[in-house]
Formats: sequence, structure tokens, C-alpha cells
Amino acid sequence: MSKIYDLLKNEKVEWKKLGDVAAISKGKQLNKRDMLEDGEYPVINGGVSTSGYIDMFNSEENTITVSQGGASAGFVNFIEQKFWLGAHAFSVIPDDDIIKTYGYEYDCFNRLLFHILKMNQIYLQDSKVGAGIPSVSKDELSNIEIPLTSKNTQEKIVKTLDKFTNYVTELQSELQSRNAQYEYYRDMLLSEEYLNQISDRICNFSRTQYELRNLLIEDIVKIRNGKDWKTLKQGDIPVYGSGGKMDVYVDKYSYDKPTVLIPRKGSIENVFYLEEPFWNVDTIFYTEIDDTQIIPKYFYYFIENYDLSQLSINPTRPSLTQSTLNKIKIKLPPIEIQNKVVEILDEFQSLLVDTKGLLPEEIEKRQKQYEYYREKLLTFDINSETILDRQTDRQIISDAYFVLLKEAADIVGVKLFDGEWKSLGEFCKCYDGTHQTPKYTNGGIPFVSVQNIKNIYGTDKFISIEAFNEYKIKPRKDDLFMTRIGDIGTCALVENNENLAYYVTLTLLRPNQNVVLSKFLKYLIESKHGKKELDKRTLHMANPIKINLGEIPKLRFFVPPIIVQEYIVAILDRFDALINDVSKGIPKEIELRQKQYEYYREKVLHFERE
Repeated sequence: MSKIYDLLKNEKVEWKKLGDVAAISKGKQLNKRDMLEDGEYPVINGGVSTSGYIDMFNSEENTITVSQGGASAGFVNFIEQKFWLGAHAFSVIPDDDIIKTYGYEYDCFNRLLFHILKMNQIYLQDSKVGAGIPSVSKDELSNIEIPLTSKNTQEKIVKTLDKFTNYVTELQSELQSRNAQYEYYRDMLLSEEYLNQISDRICNFSRTQYELRNLLIEDIVKIRNGKDWKTLKQGDIPVYGSGGKMDVYVDKYSYDKPTVLIPRKGSIENVFYLEEPFWNVDTIFYTEIDDTQIIPKYFYYFIENYDLSQLSINPTRPSLTQSTLNKIKIKLPPIEIQNKVVEILDEFQSLLVDTKGLLPEEIEKRQKQYEYYREKLLTFDINSETILDRQTDRQIISDAYFVLLKEAADIVGVKLFDGEWKSLGEFCKCYDGTHQTPKYTNGGIPFVSVQNIKNIYGTDKFISIEAFNEYKIKPRKDDLFMTRIGDIGTCALVENNENLAYYVTLTLLRPNQNVVLSKFLKYLIESKHGKKELDKRTLHMANPIKINLGEIPKLRFFVPPIIVQEYIVAILDRFDALINDVSKGIPKEIELRQKQYEYYREKVLHFERE
């Protein structure tokens, strides 16, 4: 019996409403005149950021807050320091009588309430009402049901979930440090002092005189207005506004050269760099950049670093005009120096993934993983035969994270290393390529053979559609090609459903994705074990060497559960990125940690109703 069953077996769960186990209080309105630049205590009105600082507090440290109104209504937070709770948020304080009655520890019960409310955050956000500013009602919050378990079970649940939040916090701190590092170097590289220094070095090296030119933006850039897109036809040109890409595509473009988009109204510091055609609406300018004087990417970094807010002509809604932008002063180095600055800043910026506050896809996956486990354990769903949802992505990044997953998985009853030996034919169909020497055409269906295995989509050979129609088995997405004549065991993944013809030197493998992931099978075949299996069945006396199609299904591999396959694939896929792509570094690991936490939070906070 798994540990999740042991943990939940015979567990008596008593359900109570949040209002019966905690005090729910609304914050107090604060006069903006009381705000201080150097105040000690943050003002929390909900959401993830503070509204300012003040020298007094009305809430203690380690308090749960729930945003009550506005765009962030329903957001659940945990504030670790003393703070002032504003009028647009609730605090949730555990009831002392409940703690004494059940023998709970205050801090543990407090964290349990936080995880449960976090699980209900989407529900709260969807329950907003009101025609003006939608808000969450105290009654709605009070009616959330809380499972009261034994003290021992509660402590195990909280301990597991808190591990994830702690790891995420540590990595978020690291990302903030990387952001600060990037901003520091950006400011330094664009400073007059540094530009003079690098100019001197280049001057001494090349014996060419360089100097900074004092210019206005209008000397090197023409700022153009945007236009409404609604009269245009649908197409493939993206439309941009002050918030970025609008998920609208039209048939014409405003401009098709490298440019910097500068918002005219709204989020005026939200600048964009584009190199592809686009259409811009009237809330955002585009720029025609004289690239004989300034590299477009250099201009982007300059504007990104410039405090555009000081140029706003409207204190209520930030706004910019062409005339104010045109008069911005810039000390412009020569093109050679601009190139060096851009090269350095490009490398630093690649460390940052989505620093605007949006969570990339990976963190969303980890969120689902955490939520799944939270849901499992907080409903006491011990009758479920499937402990792991196959549709939930559970990618793990490194050995350290895998150890963490193993520890948490032990609690919820997942055996990561369960598996069995299988013949390839038990989970994969094998198909032969055409034995006929193809008649090549100038165009048509791409034709691949052993020579193209390293780049199956880069072949320069084609056959007619009529010849391809004679193929009984046509490749489809997630199939694998494997070389079997001349070269043995090199694989290529079929990435889409576009037509591909293949020769007898290749076999087409179609694995059952419920048993083996295509990428994992590729790594299996190309592993040392896979090479040994192939070598045993290869006809080495043949010229060229080959393995017969009938021998391929006999290859034997140890097949672990899907979750382990995903882990291994994630690790192997990431080696190249770790070495060559810094954008897959710290930010990606933070996202994965966050996702892991949220997945397990769902698992351990899920109880079954009687």
C-alpha cells in the first residue's frame, strides 16, 4: 500500500467553513499623505506589490491576505513582515479556540490555510461581482471549506508544500539578482564614462580617433504615428499597441525594417524591439532609424534605459508626444563601439526570461503539477487508481530537483523507478522504407535516406506526389526514423505531419506514446545499451552492414514510467541549452520549481468527501 494510502487511511476529516476557523477582517483606508519614501512598513492592498510605505502597521508578520477588489481581486498572499493592510484586502487570522481544541500549532495551521486558499484562488477570482470595480465578498471567502485533520497529517502536508514555496522563493531571489545585474551593466555600458573608456581603448588599438557625438533623437530617428487596424483585412502581420502584441493579424504593415516601438499612451516605458513587419495602432509610435548613424538595437537599449516617465505630459494617464521624444539628448559613440555594447547587452538580456511579471509556459506546467498533488491530498481521494495524471507535465530540471520530487512522490505514493523490460515490438510498430530506387523530381515530396538523418528537413531530393501516394505508411508527428543500412541506430524525430518519403535505409518507428515517449526512445536507441542491442543483431559481414527489419522489434529495453522518461528527456534535452543558451538558465529553473510546488500543493491539499 502506497504512502498516500497509509497517510490518508482511516483519517477522520472534519469540514468547517473558513469563517468558523479564522477571523476575516478588511483593512483600513490610508490617506496618501501618510505615505513615506523611507517608511518602514509596506502598505498592502492586495496583489503582489506594495502600494507604498508608512511608519505604522495594523497587521503582524506571517499573515494571509486576500485582495478584495480591482484587477487583483481574489489573489492570495502571505506577508512575512509587519505591514499596513489597506481597505481593498482581507486578512485571514487562525482562530485560537480551533487551534487549542485540535491541538494544532499556530504556524502550521496558518500555513495550511494559506495553501488551501491558494488552491481556491481561481475560484475566488471567478466569483468577483459588481458593475463598477468587481470585488470578492467576505461571505464568499468565509464559505470556503477547510478540512481539519489530525495534527500529524496536517504537519506532513504543510511540510511538503512549504518545501516547494521555499525553493521557489530562493530562485526568485536569484532571478532578481540577475535582473539587477543586467540593469547595472546596461546602465554602465550606456554611460558617458564607459563609452569614453571603450573609445579610448579602441582608439589606442586602431590609432583612429573616436569621440562621442552630442545629438538629439530627431537627428537620427524619425518617430511615426500608428493607425487604426479595423479597416484592414485579416492577414499574418501582427498588430501592436502600448501593451504589446494584440493577438490581431492584418494584411498590411506599417513598417518592415528594424525598429523600436515606443508607447504614446498608457504603459509608456513598455518599449519593444522588432525586426519583422508589423502594424501599430495610434497608442504606440514606431521609429524609422538611420542605421548609418545608430544601430537599431543600440537605440532600443538606450530608450529602454531612459526614464520616459519624466517626459509624460499627463499626470493621470502617462502620455508622450513626438516633440518631447525628439528632444531627448543622446551621446552617440561610433558604430564600432555600438556593436560591442549591443553584443554585451544581448548576452546579458538572454539571461532574463519574461521579466515583466508574466509566467512563462514552464512555470505554468510546474503550477499544474503542484495543484494536482494538492488536489489529491486535500480531498482524501485515496480510491483513485491513477496517482499520476498522464496529462500533467512533470518535467524535472536537475538531480537536486529530482531528489526533491522523489521525496515528495514517496509521500503521495508514486514509485519513480517502477519499470519493466520490454521488446521494442511490444510498444512500437516498425515500418520499412521503399525498396525502389526513386525517380527524383525538381520539386514535390521531400525524400530522406540515411544520408539525411542529421537533418531530415534539409534534404535536397524530392519525388512526385504520385510516387508518394504508393506509400502504405506515411510518417506522422512523433514518429522516429532510424538508420539501418550503412549506419545503424541513428535516429531523427518527425516533428510535424508534413509529407516525407523515406528510403529502405531507414525504418519508421511508431511508439505507443502511453508506454514510451518518442524522444525517450530516441535516447534509448542511441544509448550504449541501445548500441549493444543493435550490434547483436547487425549483419556485420554484409556490405554495407545492415540490420534486417524483422530483427528491430526484438531489441529489448528497460522501460520506466512516463514520469521518469520525462525527467530523463528534460535533462538530456537541456544539456545543449545549458552550454549554449543562457536564456535557459536561472529563470527557467525558477519556473520549474514554482510549477513543482503548485503541483504538489494540489496533491496534498485534496481530500475526499464522505
